[in-house]
Amino acid sequence: MSAPQGWYDAGTPGRQRWWDGVQWTAHERETAPTSPAMGWYEVPGTSDVRWWDGTMWAPYRIRDGRPRPDVLAVEPPEMGFVLGIVFFVLAMLQLSAAFATRSTGNLVLPVLLLAAAVIWIVGAGYTRGLRRVAAPQTAPVVDPVARPLPGEVEGPDAGWYPMTGQVSRWWTGSRWSWYIASKVGARPGHAGPRGYLVSMIAGWVIAAIAVVGLIVAVAGAVMEQGWYSGGMIAIGIIVALIFGGLAAFALLLTRSRRNAMLLPSTPPPVR
Repeated sequence: MSAPQGWYDAGTPGRQRWWDGVQWTAHERETAPTSPAMGWYEVPGTSDVRWWDGTMWAPYRIRDGRPRPDVLAVEPPEMGFVLGIVFFVLAMLQLSAAFATRSTGNLVLPVLLLAAAVIWIVGAGYTRGLRRVAAPQTAPVVDPVARPLPGEVEGPDAGWYPMTGQVSRWWTGSRWSWYIASKVGARPGHAGPRGYLVSMIAGWVIAAIAVVGLIVAVAGAVMEQGWYSGGMIAIGIIVALIFGGLAAFALLLTRSRRNAMLLPSTPPPVR
């Protein structure tokens, strides 16, 4: 029996030829390249072993015997650019206020905000550049330290289970994997416990700065009133408001992502 009409392998990699149901025709087309499956691969042109999520490279490498995020990892990079612009605008506003009051002591806050803007923008640019690297060209690297991988099945009810409203974790059927999935794709979560601890410490440090700002404002209020005390009150209130807001945001965000950053201690509910 003759094969039905359609596109078939032309005998040349990456090309197909049209079969009209009776004979081959002269019409050929290029086929879309098949993207490698998610996994750990050697990055072309480097010695890095990096995570490929099935569509793009992610800022995670196997370093020092375990999967780790890059220092400049910012995902999605669009968020990094937006936050960088926000911090830059805040820095410029504070810098303008410092020049208006002709007080060099007011330069500390804009410098810190500008540094934060640079970090966010550089990280976003790094991640975007990484996504433009060519797809894997070799077989995946199966490293025991990175297992179990998403898709590994070791028992019934294997699959993705929600940890938060936007993050799921892979359950092999017998144990949880460190890999989580979100709107940016599947990502290694091996650094989750360390990231949780660092985020909580950073949040409380920022909160302490806000408290210092509040103390400065109170000290200025109880001093003999003058240009110096007025400057202390203004600076203290600004620092307390900005860093207090940042601390609340950081601590609440970290707390809300606890189940996504730390490995669950119990199996998922039976489906």
